[in-house]
Amino acid sequence: MKNLKGIGSLIFFFIITTVSLVFGAEAGGEHHGVTSTQLKNLLWFTLNFIVLCLILYKFLKKPIVDMFKARQENILKQYNELLEKKKEAEAKYVELQEKIKNLEKEAQEIYQNYVEQGIKEKERIIAEANAQAERIKQQAQLYIQHEMEKAKAILREEIAEASVKLAEEILKKNITEEDQKRMIKDFINEIKGRVLH
Repeated sequence: MKNLKGIGSLIFFFIITTVSLVFGAEAGGEHHGVTSTQLKNLLWFTLNFIVLCLILYKFLKKPIVDMFKARQENILKQYNELLEKKKEAEAKYVELQEKIKNLEKEAQEIYQNYVEQGIKEKERIIAEANAQAERIKQQAQLYIQHEMEKAKAILREEIAEASVKLAEEILKKNITEEDQKRMIKDFINEIKGRVLH
C-alpha cells in the first residue's frame, strides 16, 4: 500500500513538472527546440499513461495485493513451521542428551552389577572349593584310619600266628608224652562236662 502511494506521488510530481514546462514555454514565447505541439503530445501521453496506471491500479490492485498477502502468509507459515521444527529438534536434542546421561548411568550400573556378581561368584567358588577340600580331607582321614585298622588287624593276626607257632615250638620242646596224654584227657573231660550240662 505504501508502494502504491509512492508511485502515485511520483506520477503527480511528473504531471506538475510537465504542466509547468508546457505553460512556462507558452508564456515566455521562446522556443528552445521543443514546440508546443510536442509538449501537448507529451501531456497527452502523460495523461494516457496516468489513466492506464489508474486502470491497472483498479483492476490489478486486488490480485497483486492478494498475491503478496498469500506470499506473506506462505512465508510466515514456513517460518512458523521452521520454528516448530527447531523447537522439536531442540526437544529431541535435550531428550537425546538425557538418554546419553542415562546410558552412561546404566552402563555404570551394569558394570557395578557384573563386578558384584563376580565377587559373589568368586566367594561361592572359594567356599565350594574349601568345602570340597574339607570333604576330601575327611575322606582321606577316614581312609587312613580304615587302613590303619586293617593294618593293625593284619598285624594282630600275624603276631597271633607267630605266637602260636612259637608256642607250638616251645611246647614241642618241653612237653612229654605223659603231659600230652594228661592234656588230652583233661580236654575230653571238659568237653564231656559241657555236653552233659
